[in-house]
Amino acid sequence: MFGIYEVGRSFARGPWQLWPARQSSAVREFLHAWWAHSLLDPAPTVPVHELLALCAEASATMGPRLTVWESLDGEVPDRHLAEAVAVWEYGLLGDQLPWDAWDDEDENGLRGELTTWLVHHAPTRLGTREGCGPLLHRIRLMGLSGPARWEDPHWPGHRY
Repeated sequence: MFGIYEVGRSFARGPWQLWPARQSSAVREFLHAWWAHSLLDPAPTVPVHELLALCAEASATMGPRLTVWESLDGEVPDRHLAEAVAVWEYGLLGDQLPWDAWDDEDENGLRGELTTWLVHHAPTRLGTREGCGPLLHRIRLMGLSGPARWEDPHWPGHRY
């Protein structure tokens, strides 16, 4: 099964970051503009959770995208965050990226970036949104490990 993250891998395979500055800057700016626009679009063509995977695979980092998301306040970016966490929580609670990783080293780094950001920033963003109680517990659980996670009364019962 293929996902849009495969498009990001295609970018990475054509090592665009090693291209001459003008060309690599154009790719970087395109990814940034697409990401920033999608966060503010109530109905983006590519869902935000899928676009983050594409951008992360293309650039081998999530930091720039997460920084943009963090800087945008409002109902639309926060709704995208709630939707993304709902899609991602199963994989992240199992210490996996929520999409197929290209290699294990990238998976651990990207998963760590995403999980850390969610644990630190998502509760503030989602804390006042109606119906986000279960998601907030799952985000909290992402910050725990081992028995503290699986024995928590809010563990959703996932099996891996």
